[in-house]
Amino acid sequence: MPPHADFVPLWFQCDYPDCNAKYRRKEHLNRHRNHHDKDINLTCPYCESVLTRNDLLRRHIRTYHPQRELPPSRKSRACIACHVRKVRCDGILPCNACKHRGIFCVPSGGETVSEQQFSIDDRCPLPPVSMINDSVSDAPRWIAHDHIDIYFDTFHPRWPFLHRSTFDFVKEPCVLVQSVVAIGLWVKGTQEARDASIRLHNRLCSAFYAQMDQWCISNSSPRQQTNTSWPITSFQSVLLNIILSLFIARENASTDLGMRCRLPDDKYDLLTALVQSCRRWGIFYYPKMLLQHEADAPLALVYVSVEEIKRFGLALYKVCRLSTPTSFHLSGECSSSGRNDLLDLADLSFCMPDSDELWNAPLGTESEVLKKSDLSAVGRDDGDPKNWISQASALLHDTRVGFDWI
Repeated sequence: MPPHADFVPLWFQCDYPDCNAKYRRKEHLNRHRNHHDKDINLTCPYCESVLTRNDLLRRHIRTYHPQRELPPSRKSRACIACHVRKVRCDGILPCNACKHRGIFCVPSGGETVSEQQFSIDDRCPLPPVSMINDSVSDAPRWIAHDHIDIYFDTFHPRWPFLHRSTFDFVKEPCVLVQSVVAIGLWVKGTQEARDASIRLHNRLCSAFYAQMDQWCISNSSPRQQTNTSWPITSFQSVLLNIILSLFIARENASTDLGMRCRLPDDKYDLLTALVQSCRRWGIFYYPKMLLQHEADAPLALVYVSVEEIKRFGLALYKVCRLSTPTSFHLSGECSSSGRNDLLDLADLSFCMPDSDELWNAPLGTESEVLKKSDLSAVGRDDGDPKNWISQASALLHDTRVGFDWI
């Protein structure tokens, strides 16, 4: 059928000065604009040629430098979230799509689809873990929920700083769910599971480094700390991955003469950055814990929040006592960081947490547990500094005694 007489084709015209190019499709116009944008021109690493698109650069190298290594394609550079949602990823870390949605951008690691073991969408953090190529729509899948159960059944009793009763893997931040899954995979213990755990762990650590400005506060940081919610889930995610680094290091029998685990320097730097940020935020100071909530906030919400921070602080202190960087020398000196960069008892300005029975109680049963609890513990005065753990540092630490025993 011939077009209607009044039909006018839709054109997308370049708005660059003195450029009359126009295209029928908007993506073709966007591609054309790259010719005007000098900031995104790509220089061939093997000659002086300059190209405007990554695919043209790859074609140029295949044609004129056939023995040379190709730059990564867009497909291999897509982050996990963009790969799962099947949206275009710009390949940087963090990518613009993840920044726009306010989530951690986790790199894919460069694997092909069939090699990629994990892809956890931020909107639905129940990850489809494909045992065969994801292109097969009816491929059998096992889900991350199994490894979340392993985490809480096996790992959580030893490191109880997440609140199990309120942990909802569908609603929790993607990065925290992935960190829990990585621990669950490691605890599962099979070689295949541990290999997948290490791959996911490495991607997460890469994301923590690339997006450190979102959670880490340095002495020179311009970030305003007043009236700002603490990034607790980010802190919890970083700590879980540092603990996993300790597991991996112990598997490699990497310890020093003090029986501390030798963390790789990059993971140790994550640990010191986490400690520094917690100090700068003041999250281990009990009055500040309360200020995170409005005066009319539900008591149950305040209780869970304060308990999580207390238990997180104790877990972080424990990790600090177990860790030393790989560059730690026999002389007791570090090439990059000193022991004063790690958490100390004096930093823990809060009382001991409440009983494990109350902490692990299912939702709705807290009142029954309280009736059976030790009233002396329940009635502990958290607001009295004399009851804080930090007070113990004066008794347990003496700078004149060099024996490192706490």
